Parts: sequence; C-alpha cells; structure tokens
Amino acid sequence: MSGQGDVIDGRFELLRRLGSGGMGTVWRARDTVLHREVALKEVRPPGPEPAGDTSRLLRERVLREARALARLNHPHVVTIHHIADVEPHPWLVMELLPGRTLQDFLEQRTLPPREAARMGREVLSALRAAHAAGILHRDIKPANILLREPPPDRQGEVPPVVLTDFGIAALQGSTQITATGELIGSPEYIAPERVRGTGEGPAADLWSLGLVLYVAVEGVSPLRRSSTLATLAAVLDEPVPPPVRSGPLAPVLEALLVRDPALRPDVERLDAMLAAVADGVAWQPTQTAPRPPVPPTQTASRPPLPPTAPPPPPGAP
Repeated sequence: MSGQGDVIDGRFELLRRLGSGGMGTVWRARDTVLHREVALKEVRPPGPEPAGDTSRLLRERVLREARALARLNHPHVVTIHHIADVEPHPWLVMELLPGRTLQDFLEQRTLPPREAARMGREVLSALRAAHAAGILHRDIKPANILLREPPPDRQGEVPPVVLTDFGIAALQGSTQITATGELIGSPEYIAPERVRGTGEGPAADLWSLGLVLYVAVEGVSPLRRSSTLATLAAVLDEPVPPPVRSGPLAPVLEALLVRDPALRPDVERLDAMLAAVADGVAWQPTQTAPRPPVPPTQTASRPPLPPTAPPPPPGAP
C-alpha cells in the first residue's frame, strides 16, 4: 500500500491523497525531475489483489487505455504526461487541476438551463474525441468532471470543465476482465444496457451525461434510491420523473433518458440540441418535411380517337 512520502518510479513523490474511485487512488505528487506538481493515479481494481492472467490483462488494458488517452490532446480531457509501468500497479501521471469538481459546485447551487447546456457541450466534445479513439468512459458523473480556473468572462458561471477518471474505461473490442456481476461505476448514472449486460456503446455514455445534466439543473438525482440494488432496479425499470426546472433543456433530457440506446440522439445531433439551448432557443424535434402533393392518378395514355365525321346532309344517299 502506497503512502505519503513514497517515491514512484524513482521520480514522483506522493504528497497528499486526493481521492479514490472504482479503479484506484489519486495522489497529489511532486515531479522531482521537472520540479512541478502533478496528479498520480494508482490504477488498481477494488478488492483482493489480482493475480496471474487477471493481473496481466488488467495491466495490458490500462496501458492501452493510457496510451490512447495520451494521444487525445483535448482541452476538455485530462492530460496524461507519463505512464509509470511499475509493480505491482501501473501509475498514470496527469496534469494537476484544481481540486474542485462539478459535484462540489452543485452542492452550492444548481445551473440555469443555458449554462448547463454550455457545460454539457464541453463534456460532449470530450466524449466525441474519446469515442473516436475507441474509448468509452463508463463512469460519467459530477465527481469525475473537474473545473478549471474560470476565465474573466465566465466569473459566476460554471468554469470550463475537464472530464477525468477514464481509469475504468474499456477500449471497444478489448477483453472484459472484471468478474461476472462485478459493478464498476456509480449505480445512479449507469446506463440500463450496461446494467443488463446486453452490450454497450457510445450511447451509454450519453445516457450518463443526460443524468448529469438533469442533476445539474433539477438539483435532484432522479434514480438514486436507498441502496445499490434499489438504485439499479430504478435504472432498469422506473420512469424518470419529468424535469420541472429545465425549461428549454427539458426536451433534450427527455431525448437522452430513454432506455433503448438506439433511440437516443448521436453526438452530432446532441451537440446541435445543446447548442440551441445554450443560444436561448428551445430545441424542437425535427418534424418530417411534408411530402409534395401527389398529382392525380393519370389514366394510361391511349391513342387519340379519330374525329367524329359530321352527319350527312339531308337527302344524301
């Protein structure tokens, strides 16, 4: 077990524990080579220490994910500086951001719909980049959305956000190594298809983003119950209460929080929906364009009839 004062990879001195999640512990650390502070994440699953093939597969997955994330270079994705491939667990060396999260921010106040839509577009842009690289986040929640220092023109608003804690993400097509039935992630934000184990894709992350936006504006978590099992049952079967404070954002939430992932908007359409709300325009579902009038059914063409001969004059033979 690592502790304060330990030095990782002969270079990174652990200063203070910042928090723990589903796949490890994050530390504030000092890079003794570059003389700067960084965030260090010890990537390890909860529970007993994995061994054998499980340990090897975990390490391989973490290293693949970290290398893919390190190539993203996106303003709303946490930056990975270095990967320390040491025993018994790999460590991710990341940019150190202010310790405030969206969850901390929402404990003080909710967001107006337009502000939530702007924040949602920033998270969505991070997801778009990750999905394009084949990475699913799988644990989007307010605690995994960090806040940068606000620029002068956004004082009083939610600052620019950074999506972090991709530590339990899975590369699309990679081997699943978690034990059958093991739940990794925050139950109230997990998409129904993930709970059912019926397959997942980018739409599962969009469900979670929809829940984040709902909580940000409504101030309540609509599917949280008194226990994990009750919460999972609510995610699977209970209707999501209609939003009452979301105004122009409400149709977007209703479009996202449908249990059939095929019916949720994709990232391009969702971005357009959020952009409309951020601009103060209530998004309306696209109406099917009316078809042009159908001309009357034409009778099959026939050769013209010969002109009728004039009647013969009286007395003609």
